[in-house]
Amino acid sequence: MAAITLFGLMFATALTCGGNRDDDLAVLFYSDRDGDDDVYMMRMDGSGIRQITDEPGRDYEADITPDGRTIVVASQRVSGTNAQLFLMDADGSNVRRLTFSSEGGRTVTDDYPHWSPDGRSIVFQRNTFEGEKVDADVWMIEAATGEERQLTDTPDDWDSTPGFAPDGGAVLFESNREGDFSIYRLDLETAELTRLTNGERKAVGGKEAPHSRHLLFTSDADGDAEVFVQDADGSNLRQLTNNDTRDQYPHWSPDGTSILFESSRDGNREIYVMNGDGSDQRRVTDDPGKDADPHWVRHH
Repeated sequence: MAAITLFGLMFATALTCGGNRDDDLAVLFYSDRDGDDDVYMMRMDGSGIRQITDEPGRDYEADITPDGRTIVVASQRVSGTNAQLFLMDADGSNVRRLTFSSEGGRTVTDDYPHWSPDGRSIVFQRNTFEGEKVDADVWMIEAATGEERQLTDTPDDWDSTPGFAPDGGAVLFESNREGDFSIYRLDLETAELTRLTNGERKAVGGKEAPHSRHLLFTSDADGDAEVFVQDADGSNLRQLTNNDTRDQYPHWSPDGTSILFESSRDGNREIYVMNGDGSDQRRVTDDPGKDADPHWVRHH
């Protein structure tokens, strides 16, 4: 496990609370630049790359609490191909297992974790394998107690890639329950389910802006994965990226003015950032390996 160094302490200290300037923010991502998938952190300009995990099994699809203190990661370190969720401090120390769904010989994968705004709960995708059949549903778990709650139960459909709404009162996810994949919003108090995209095009990975007026997602409407945004009511659809390769996994910045995303436009998977309107797209990483699934980090 990569331990934090004096440089790492200086790096974390520099990421203090303030505005939403680049020097207040960092990026959490996973990469196979060392041979297999591990979690890394870097500054917004791509400098100061720090390896957070160093395990033989894959560590991937990580997210960090809004206060920048605790990472949740999908990891294959104990269950082979059955990924489970683990918690760790931001420097990779104090690792503890959070989910145990693969115990008893079950073939279960827990991945795509996403923290709640208050840093207490995590939503994630649980895939249960039975022969050739795979069932994907959305679950929520309390970080402190490990108490789980199943949010969707659709045996013949695929509910996946969940994320909390900015107010923490709802969860967004994609589902093919009505045909092609669309983005849905589930109210955690009332269980009311609202379809946010119209199904005319495949839509996945939905994220509401911090002000909740815009929905960010990935769609292959033009033949390959691109980043789109629309108003919360489904109107004013705009395509933000336009390439012959995949642009995906977009995430709003804490103030909703910038977007991190992953793109293969330069031949392999790299991390990019752009303004909220799609302008000023620029590459953050440049490595022969895969750099994927970026998340914003802000320390308080």
